[in-house]
Formats: sequence, structure tokens, C-alpha cells
Amino acid sequence: MALANTFKKMLIGRAFTTDNGRIKMFGHMDWIMNPALAFSKMLQSVGEKSGKDFLYKLGYDGGKDGAEEMIKYMRLKPRGGWVTQKAIIEMLDFIGYGKVEFVNSKVEKNGRHHMTIHVKHNPVIEHASRLFGEKSLVCEWFMGAFAAHGEMELGIKNPKLVENKCVCKGAPYCEWESRW
Repeated sequence: MALANTFKKMLIGRAFTTDNGRIKMFGHMDWIMNPALAFSKMLQSVGEKSGKDFLYKLGYDGGKDGAEEMIKYMRLKPRGGWVTQKAIIEMLDFIGYGKVEFVNSKVEKNGRHHMTIHVKHNPVIEHASRLFGEKSLVCEWFMGAFAAHGEMELGIKNPKLVENKCVCKGAPYCEWESRW
């Protein structure tokens, strides 16, 4: 309870701010679920030890759990379409997952789909770019997490995001795509 009260005081005292799709603590430290730099290092380590597929699946499982909570607590309609998509984009931005843009978002009633997503200003990916460059594996986790959100909140079937462009490879944004 003491930690919760500390965070409440910090929120009231404006210790946390949002800037460019990031949650900042005292205007300097990027935060998402934990510090972005530490999360980047942890994801890279898991990917190097267990492989890309494991990291993607880990992101997918975490994303699915997160999506279930968001649906419940934000009172979103599962497979809620555009309104749900907009709410999720806003939430992902607020919690530090970056600016998300659905460049292509075609979902048919049977779940067949073609989606293209651009992600920029993700502090974890930006730290990974500086630390690991083209050898970064962190996007695998995020692609898995975003695939799960697409399945749970937008009703897409068989989501499997693949990377077309990546900040870690010099692109201005990460571009992920899924078709089924």
C-alpha cells in the first residue's frame, strides 16, 4: 500500500508526465511496465537465450492477458471495431508503447484480415536500437503483444505479424503486417 500511495503522490505532484507517446518520470526516465532501458535489455537477453519464436509467443501471451484486462476495465466490446481500436491506440500511447497507426486495417466478419501497423516513439525499441542495432530482437515481443491485441479487441483470426521495416534497422518507424 505504501508504494501505491507514493505513486499517487507522484502523480498528483506531476512527477509523471506524458511526452511524445512516453510516460516520463521526472522528465527524464522512460517508463512502460518498468524502465524502458531495462525492459529492452531483458527482452534482448530472453530472445538471445530462447529465440525469436519464444519471444514472440511470450509477447503474444502477455498481450492476450493485457487485452483481456483492458477489455474488462475499460469496458470495451470484444471485437469492437473502430471504437475499440481507437481506445487501444490511446491506451498503448499512454502506457509507453509508442504512437501506433493502423495504416491498413481491413477485417472481414469471418476474421480474415489485412493489417499494416506503424509504431514510432516506442522507448523500448529506441533503446534497443541504440544498444543492439540491427541485432535487436525486442520487436518480436511487441509484434506478439500487438497480434494478441488484434485478435482479442478487433476479432482478427490467425494473427501473425511480420516485420517489414524496423527502427533498429534505421527506419523512421516499425512496420508490422498480418494477412489471413
